[in-house]
Amino acid sequence: MRIKVTYESLNEKIFLPIHYNFYIQSLIYKTLSPLLAKKIHDEGYKFEKRGFKLFTFSRILEKGEKVKREGKDYLLFKNGISFIYSSPIIDIIADFGERGLREREFNLCGQRVFISKIEVITTPRIDSSVLIKFLSPVTIHSTVKKMDGLERSIYYKPVDKEFKELITNNLKKKYFLVYEKNVDDLDIEIKPIKFSIKKNLHIIIYKDTPIEAYDGIFELSGSKELIYLSYDTGLGDRNSEGFGLWEIWKGGDYA
Repeated sequence: MRIKVTYESLNEKIFLPIHYNFYIQSLIYKTLSPLLAKKIHDEGYKFEKRGFKLFTFSRILEKGEKVKREGKDYLLFKNGISFIYSSPIIDIIADFGERGLREREFNLCGQRVFISKIEVITTPRIDSSVLIKFLSPVTIHSTVKKMDGLERSIYYKPVDKEFKELITNNLKKKYFLVYEKNVDDLDIEIKPIKFSIKKNLHIIIYKDTPIEAYDGIFELSGSKELIYLSYDTGLGDRNSEGFGLWEIWKGGDYA
């Protein structure tokens, strides 16, 4: 389920760092009721030893103006901000909406903001093959240990075979968590259609960590069950940090 949520500032203007994913994620946790926020943040939904948060969000839908503030680069939003918030767990969306509209104010980077509007987005009809556009770039990685014992993240490009394999395995784990069913016999394909490694690569800093992610136009095909789930959970990993949310592409510009 998806909603489009709009926050406005009591001072009209909202300033955010260029790399704002962490701050929007923090705002989401502050909007959720404290007990649910703590459960999702600290534990998540467990698959073996890994916890999945099972929510994702888009980039801010408005285009901010680049400005300098205290010597650093910021984005200025003059009429509030909005983004799409998505989860396959209805209780997460309901909790967010109910508390978000009930509470008077939230803190966003030291600014007082409030939710002025929440719109429910109707899930589109999805076939076994669909062209998609990423509303927040997709990322997938694996972690390996180097000779010195330190861990290193390896991020995969959409043209790498590991990209599709890891995204599919990740999605199957999410499916098991949501529906308590194994889907070993189901599969999806994700293929870049309008894509350039140079143009569509985004390096996003999350808590001082650079993350390699990609947008562009892709074709999703295969199991409709997995495709529908990916619509709610996002594709790839780090979804709760603002990665992997997509919408059906209807043609036209995709930059």
